[in-house]
Parts: sequence; structure tokens; C-alpha cells
Amino acid sequence: MARAIGLAGAVTRLVVEAEMEPRVTACHLARRAMRTARTILHVHGVDVVARGPEPRGACVIVANHLSYIDPLVVAAVTPCVAIAKGETRGWPLIGRGLAALGVIFVQRGDPYSGATALRAAHRAVREGATVLNFPEGTTSDGRDVGPFRRGIFGLAFLAGVPVVPARVSYDDERVPWFGGQTFAPHYWRLAGAERVGARVSFGAAIQPRAHERADDLARRARDAITEL
Repeated sequence: MARAIGLAGAVTRLVVEAEMEPRVTACHLARRAMRTARTILHVHGVDVVARGPEPRGACVIVANHLSYIDPLVVAAVTPCVAIAKGETRGWPLIGRGLAALGVIFVQRGDPYSGATALRAAHRAVREGATVLNFPEGTTSDGRDVGPFRRGIFGLAFLAGVPVVPARVSYDDERVPWFGGQTFAPHYWRLAGAERVGARVSFGAAIQPRAHERADDLARRARDAITEL
């Protein structure tokens, strides 16, 4: 219960901060995301360790996807603006907090929403921010890295920025959220863990090649994550 109260307090403060600073740059939002992520993870006893060259500046981080805390774990290490599924925008209180962090929402299966999200991500990298995406499009148990959707890799070509592969892992089997599990029961189980160790492993930045297809770049990134 104390951790849930701490989460509510952190999100409430975040929303108030956003209302006081309604017009900020993508880089400012990325730094806000880092501060907030570190606060929330500290409240929940999640310790994050990073390995490899941490990305800086305009780039696209692509990572495997295990849980709703993955974006917090990555953001705690490097400032970034995340892309998230549109359903999260409607989550009580949390949705408002995500919006305050500048999260780019995308409705799966909606081409217009996907195009709108990519335009927003393009603006963010043009402002010098790092954009975080989970191109599997869904969470898994972490045993394998699923196929990647190509959209974010087309953005890397368009914006002329590198793709940074990242692999997220945890030392507690309660963290992965997949297979139709509902949020509240899973969160309560996870909040009951005394400590959770999280690791983010970054690979070398991948530069898009001239005349390379987005599918090929996606395959290179997936292979790099699998090897991390």
C-alpha cells in the first residue's frame, strides 16, 4: 500500500509540474522522464544497472519488451521520450502522468494513429531528443525477442539518426506482464517484492545504410538485441 501511495504522489506531482510548464521542448520532457522514473523506481525498490555505451542526443532506442516498467527502467538510465500503446492513456491517473512526460501514444492497428505518432517522434529527434520504442509491439515472458515492426526504423532513415539496441532484463520472475494479465493484480504482486534488480544492456549504435530497407534495419537491430 505504501508503494501505491508513493506512486500516486509521484504522478500527482508530475501532473502539477506539467500544468505549470505547459510548453517545453522534447529534451526537457526527456529529462523530466528521467527524474520521474528514478523516483518511481526508488519507491518500488527497483535497482537499475546499465551496461554498454549509454546513448546520448538524437537517436532511437529500440528494446525488447517485458513489462510496463520497462520504459521507466530505460528512462532512469538515459533521458528519453517513449512511445506507448494508446490504451495506457486511459489508465486512471497513470495516463495523465504519461501525457505529462510527453509520451507519444499510438493505437495499434490504426494507420492514422501510427503516422501521427511517427510525426511526433520525428519532431522529438529533430529537437535533439532520444526516442524510446519497443518494436515488438507487445510484452513477452522474455525467453525470446519477437519480430519487430518496421515503422520506427523508417523514422530512423527519415531523421538520419542512429538506432541503439537495448535489452532489458530482471532478476525477479514476477516482473514480466504478458498473456492477458490484468494490470492491478500484477502490480500488487510486483509491489510486494522487497527489491527487484533490473539491467539495461546497450549495444553499439546502428547507422542506417544507404538504400537499406526498414525491414533489414529492423532485423539488424533485433539480432543485436538478441546477442546482448
